[in-house]
Order: sequence, then C-alpha cells, then structure tokens
Amino acid sequence: MVEPYILLVDDNPETLEFLTRALEGEAFKVRAVKSVFKAVELLHDGSPLPTLIITDLLMPGTTGWDFMKHIREDAALRSLPVIIVTGAEAGEGFALADAVVQKPLNMETLVRAIRTLWPPPIALPL
Repeated sequence: MVEPYILLVDDNPETLEFLTRALEGEAFKVRAVKSVFKAVELLHDGSPLPTLIITDLLMPGTTGWDFMKHIREDAALRSLPVIIVTGAEAGEGFALADAVVQKPLNMETLVRAIRTLWPPPIALPL
C-alpha cells in the first residue's frame, strides 16, 4: 500500500526545509520540490500521486497560478486537494484552491487546513 504524502512546492529552500520539518513533526510524509516544473514532472512520472498539494504562488519561471490551472484542467489531478500558502492579496484565482493560508505563516492554521482536507482512513472489510 502506498503511503499518503504531501507534495510541497516552493522556490525558497528555507521555506521548503522549515515546512518539511514542521509537517513531518505532525506525522505527515512530505515530498518537497523547488519549482512548478519539478512538481508537474513528479505528477506525471507514473509514481503515486500525492494525497494533498501545498504550493506557493509567486515563483520564478512559472507561477503557482499556472500550476493550479494545470491541476484543475487535468482529469487525473483535478480532485487533488490544494492549499495555497502565500503573501499575495486574495483574488479570483484563489477559487481554484481548496484552502488559502496567508503569510506570515501560522503552522497551526496550516495543519488545521491539512487535517480538514486529508481524506479519512479507508475502513478495511472484516
């Protein structure tokens, strides 16, 4: 059985390290990538899909907005819950996300959003 994990996307190495450690401290498995390009590659490389995605919006090259559009337009990905973590002002694009956590980041708020979107365990038949 594949272990559920969070795909974490942010171009800032310090943010990736901080969030990875904090989320692992909450017993979540995390795969962290530094770009939208790497995230898209991971989502299409045949490996198990993440249980949930956390992404920043403002990144070089291509943005979290582009990533969100890609996820929502792809039939195989559109049901994945996505949390945006950003310092950007709220806009119409936020409707593409399942939750938005504003920076400066409050870990309690982020963990609560994750737990709200995390699917319940599957009951095994007796």
